[in-house]
Amino acid sequence: MRKYVGLDVSMKETAICIVDEQGRVVAEGKVASLPESIATFVRAQGVEIERVGLETGPLAVWLWNELRVMGVPAICIDARHAKAGLSMMINKTDRNDAIGLAQIMRTGWFRQVHVKSKPCHLTRALLTSRGLLVGMRGDIDNQIRGLLKTFGIVFGKAVG
Repeated sequence: MRKYVGLDVSMKETAICIVDEQGRVVAEGKVASLPESIATFVRAQGVEIERVGLETGPLAVWLWNELRVMGVPAICIDARHAKAGLSMMINKTDRNDAIGLAQIMRTGWFRQVHVKSKPCHLTRALLTSRGLLVGMRGDIDNQIRGLLKTFGIVFGKAVG
């Protein structure tokens, strides 16, 4: 019998819920938001996992990549679409969100998000950081030039 897993990820802890094909909760718990902890919890149940779903978020790219490397069939789904399904639940808790995500995995009512590769994210981070540093340098140059004008020291236009 196939099982489906929902992960409600937060910065410190991840709520996990495993449901069977009929939607009955098989196991649930909370572990540290680390790929090793999540994979260990899922494997400890000793069941065949069909899909493991988590929403997009700050840790989603890292967790998705690491879980896939560990052989966990992780799927990242759009948080806005998941919210529509989870908003029907009365009590909004991490536990209930994990149950809802497991049910979404079971029914297949989700839109899978393409997770970009690590090199793509590294390139993006480097370009973003460079842009930020260049902007900061320009701001500092302008501040110094403005302060020096007060004392009659005027520079021409900055060159390279």
